[in-house]
Amino acid sequence: MKYLKIFTILLTFIIAKWSFACDNDLVDVSNNKISTWLGDNSPFSKAYKDGKCVLDKALVNIPLEQRRVIANLIAKSYSIEIKNAKEILNYNY
Repeated sequence: MKYLKIFTILLTFIIAKWSFACDNDLVDVSNNKISTWLGDNSPFSKAYKDGKCVLDKALVNIPLEQRRVIANLIAKSYSIEIKNAKEILNYNY
């Protein structure tokens, strides 16, 4: 649980640092459908846009299909962390 908090704090600082470097020109047409669905003013939609921007910049030299696989692996890692956190809460010390 301690490592999850540290990871979350570090990820927040990294995303905040790189989010200022992301240009709106990089946003493609397919992202507009998602923006319409999520909205533009919510913290969730802003976090989505910032996170996507960071991933796109980090994976710029990788084909689109491999980017999808990497994004799915990242999502899976969060699922595993949530599952482990729930298991730890179930322990009676």
